[in-house]
Amino acid sequence: MQRFGFIVAILTLLLSIEVCAQRYNDFAGIPFGASRETVIEEVMKLGYEPYGQRGKGERVVIPVYMFGELPVQVDFIFNKNDKFYSFEIRTGRVERNRLFKSFEAADYMSRQFTLKYGKPSGPPSITEESPLKEKVLNLYQQWFAVKVLNAATAIVQKNDRYFAVGTVTHRTLATEKRIKNQKSKPKAANTRPVF
Repeated sequence: MQRFGFIVAILTLLLSIEVCAQRYNDFAGIPFGASRETVIEEVMKLGYEPYGQRGKGERVVIPVYMFGELPVQVDFIFNKNDKFYSFEIRTGRVERNRLFKSFEAADYMSRQFTLKYGKPSGPPSITEESPLKEKVLNLYQQWFAVKVLNAATAIVQKNDRYFAVGTVTHRTLATEKRIKNQKSKPKAANTRPVF
């Protein structure tokens, strides 16, 4: 009887760990690993009209998404097997005299990431006075608490304009090998009338 109780306790523990891990494994309820079609359906259920739905390898984009109080663009990124493995959220671009707005946005994103992914690896690594590199992610904060995810917020300078970016990447799905038997299905001609 003790053996049965031990097995039930272990299974309960494993189930609770799995449920806890699931909480990190999505964006707005859209799970990592979902197909392109599933992502598009879920985005539409959220009330948004996504762009970039057509070709394999293209991102699916929500041009204006309310990330709490912050209007952002969201890009869903797909791997070689057309599975959702990463998302980027970014603010609109601002001029140098409004750079503080990008830092405010990065701080807001960082607080939201902290609520979902736990404590960041350290305090913000850049400030408004920091020299920013052109066309690269100038890391603001990173999260290492969730082993399968890379999560970070950053400021980007591009053509004398600035914007905040938040990225989350599922490491396992990012490096997933292409499934050999998976081929692009040619679209069948519709033989039914359109009316």
